[in-house]
Amino acid sequence: MPQRLFIAEKPALGRAIATALATLSGERQSPGRGFIEVGSDCVTWTIGHAYDTAEPGDYSSTWDRWNLDVLPMIPERWKLVPNADIADQIAVLKERIRRYDHFVNVGDAEREGQLIVDEILLENGIDPFSPKVSRIWVSSFVEKDVATAVAGAFPNDRKRNLYEAAVARQRADWLLGMNMSRVFGLLIQLGGARGFRVSVGRVQTPTLKLVVDRDRQIEAFKAVDHFAPSITFVHENGTFKAAWQFPPDTKGLDPEGRLLDKAVATALVARIAGKTGTIESYAETPKSTSPPLPFALSTLQKACSQKFGLTAQQTLDVAQELYEKHKAITYPRSDSQHLPNSIHSDEAAGILRNLAGVRELGDAAGRADPRRKSPAFDDKKVTDHHGIIPTSEASASKLAAMGEIERKVFLLIARTFVAQFHPDFRHVSSIATVLCEGERFRATGTRVVDQGWKMVFGAEEADEEEEAEGTLPSMKQGDRVDAKAGSIDPKRTKPPVSFDDGTLIEAMAKIHLYVQDPEVRRRLRENDGIGTEATRASMIEKLIRAKYLDRRQKGKRKILVSTEAGRQLVDLLPSDLVAPDTTAMWESFLKRVESGEFTLAQFMDRQTQFVRKRVQTAIAAGAIKVEGFSIEPLDGHGGECPQCGAGRLVTQLWPFADDYKGRRFLRCDNWVKDRADNCRYRTRPEGFKERAPLEGEGVPCPACGKGTLKGGLVRKEGPNKGRPFLMCSEVDREKPEGCQHFEWKDETPCPVCSKGVLKRGVVRKDGPNKGRPFAMCSAVDRGNPEGCQHFAWLDEKPAKGPKIKGEGEPCTVCGKGTLVRRTGKTSGKPFLSCSNWKAGASDNCDNRIFPDDGGRRPAAGAGTAPSARPRGGRASQGGGKRSFAKAR
Repeated sequence: MPQRLFIAEKPALGRAIATALATLSGERQSPGRGFIEVGSDCVTWTIGHAYDTAEPGDYSSTWDRWNLDVLPMIPERWKLVPNADIADQIAVLKERIRRYDHFVNVGDAEREGQLIVDEILLENGIDPFSPKVSRIWVSSFVEKDVATAVAGAFPNDRKRNLYEAAVARQRADWLLGMNMSRVFGLLIQLGGARGFRVSVGRVQTPTLKLVVDRDRQIEAFKAVDHFAPSITFVHENGTFKAAWQFPPDTKGLDPEGRLLDKAVATALVARIAGKTGTIESYAETPKSTSPPLPFALSTLQKACSQKFGLTAQQTLDVAQELYEKHKAITYPRSDSQHLPNSIHSDEAAGILRNLAGVRELGDAAGRADPRRKSPAFDDKKVTDHHGIIPTSEASASKLAAMGEIERKVFLLIARTFVAQFHPDFRHVSSIATVLCEGERFRATGTRVVDQGWKMVFGAEEADEEEEAEGTLPSMKQGDRVDAKAGSIDPKRTKPPVSFDDGTLIEAMAKIHLYVQDPEVRRRLRENDGIGTEATRASMIEKLIRAKYLDRRQKGKRKILVSTEAGRQLVDLLPSDLVAPDTTAMWESFLKRVESGEFTLAQFMDRQTQFVRKRVQTAIAAGAIKVEGFSIEPLDGHGGECPQCGAGRLVTQLWPFADDYKGRRFLRCDNWVKDRADNCRYRTRPEGFKERAPLEGEGVPCPACGKGTLKGGLVRKEGPNKGRPFLMCSEVDREKPEGCQHFEWKDETPCPVCSKGVLKRGVVRKDGPNKGRPFAMCSAVDRGNPEGCQHFAWLDEKPAKGPKIKGEGEPCTVCGKGTLVRRTGKTSGKPFLSCSNWKAGASDNCDNRIFPDDGGRRPAAGAGTAPSARPRGGRASQGGGKRSFAKAR
């Protein structure tokens, strides 16, 4: 038996495979770093895509920058690059692949899962469709189901078409996204717009249009008030209410058949009241309704959005936890709502027995008949997956380990499964037509015969419309009825409802409902809409991150609304990029690749032709102006960059927080983040005034000797704004080992010690002084009280009144500091105090002079330790103390 390497899509699936292998072989598991050995077999894993589609710059340096001249970008040979986020695990994969001679693809049971593992093998020199590669298809994490899947491994070549469909999707997304985003982004720049983000996607853009169209329908909607007169008739078997059926020539009807004239309704009610009529017709029709089908992911997302307020992504995340962590449900990314017959015959009874032990399901599961077979069981309608149902391990103990929202979602899935084993909901629908005074009236009613499966859901499945109809008395044709009273029910038309996550997911899945062309609609009805069950939620989140959509709370619902940027993007793009039918048709072609009807080469040839034609048409149409984002271009806009010769000059607004912020300037567009050869050419902003050269500017750097000193003025707001400085031309802030030479050109000697210079700063520490500018001596040493301690606030108000005698003179008490002017916090009076004071220092000088109190008044304990000073005297005067420690 060959040694096999199982490659799983994620660690949890890998561990489940290892456990199943150990059970089947009787061998022990031997965990390693990033793998688990089981006998002669080994299980390893990736974490999502180990290899990503290459960026344009990985193909060509000319593709690295945005330029119309290089579009469209169509790779001759497609490249993948390792995912840097999982570099360690990729190294494990490479090392393991070298050791084994047979491989098993354990990607998730879907198109993307097939691709993830096949591309790992390809990138490591293994043909994934050779006889030495197998595939296992896991739809449940339950140990016996995983073991069954392992035992049922089949040749990976059977899924070649699925792989090719995944590759076709991947490359089509790259071609459309990269080329369309760039061509329209560049054309918008040429139109003078700045700051407008352009992101075009095969699925995301049509999805955006669905929301934009709905929002505009709501905004354009005008409510219409109309009236629906009805008469209460009395029959010998009971009373019922019937609505007037408007004759076609009724005065006051609008084109939609609504009665807008209340006077007509009032006259009708007055004319009929008290009259006698007859039953023109009466019919009862027995009806039955089968249980709702099990959930596919999209229908689960819609239900969880309506019932629990979850987003589509949150629902998927919860379902994934129920599948992987709790092993309580089957594969959640399913696109099918039907079940194979094998589940009915082999597993249903055991699942129901387990669910009968769950408190919330006990009665319904206990009364379920496992022999009953609902229409959900249909092998012909099951795809690679079946509907989402509880597993054979789902039980009360599993439920106890779940979080609150996990329990709610699980119970929703479980009740739908249990309902399949209950009788149909049966009722009798009755319709009566009354003829009175030449006018016809219609009444409907419903009589429940058997609640059937609805009892599984209890009050949740109450049908409001059926409750409102009530029941009709038993009647027959020709019976007499008396018109007892009439009523006029005022009604108002309602606007369309905003999309939420669930209804937008449903719209993406049923995209044919939003297509105008009847032939295209017919063809799309047979397909799965746009996107896939696994990707639709991420598309919504992507549109929100791009700020094209916004999620808002409206009452109990979280609705999705388009932003102004989203609407503008839809408006500026051509219709074949935003119309859902174009993308839906591409999805149908992907299905044909998957079925083998189309080859990968045929699909890509069509996609390439489409992209090439769309780029050429867009460039021919020229620049695009975007309202609210356009900047009047400067002379030279669009011209060749004089520095690099490769880029084009574009008009932008000066971004720096200085006197020129918001003014126009030209810069080279030949710049890509993190690229070494970026061109940084730019012109000065409008109205820029040249400064006089600083002394020393242009001379060799005294620190490194390589660069030259270049001058400038601080532009950033703060205490240093406007200050002149010199710095080395070789300074690179991102490379600490490089030259960092910097010097101020307006430094002032310290007025206290004359040794240091004044340094400016802003208080960053939280507190009453946060944000205040200050100056301090560069020679300050907090650990050396004998050194200079000069500190002064730069936002002190100028002294009021004449200069105090002695102000600025040396302190006559300590001989170290100078006398500085202060203002008493309590008295508001000026006084002088020594600058040689520091909080906590033992040799503080507390010399103070109070002119208004008769001149000098040395504080008691001046020059002594704080503990030796009398309390009260200094604090009562206030205002003189400054704490540098607190300021910092």
